[in-house]
Amino acid sequence: MKEELTDIFKIIDSKLEKLYSETSFSLPDLYGEDQWRKIYIGDRVMAGNLFLRKVNQGFYNDIQVLPKKDRKNRTLYFKS
Repeated sequence: MKEELTDIFKIIDSKLEKLYSETSFSLPDLYGEDQWRKIYIGDRVMAGNLFLRKVNQGFYNDIQVLPKKDRKNRTLYFKS
């Protein structure tokens, strides 16, 4: 994994631990909208794809992909 992605996932994992159960979120919501926009677009896309794959493969047991996207067409997740 690219070093930038490793750093991004350290932050994502840390924020997931603190996130309350029964909460829906997108990656920019979780990461912080302003901080997310500062990441190079290619790294954001790779991080989003990798996170979705990890969720679908069961790496995050308590996270599910929601069937609908948000108004900005972002994938939504739910922490149970």
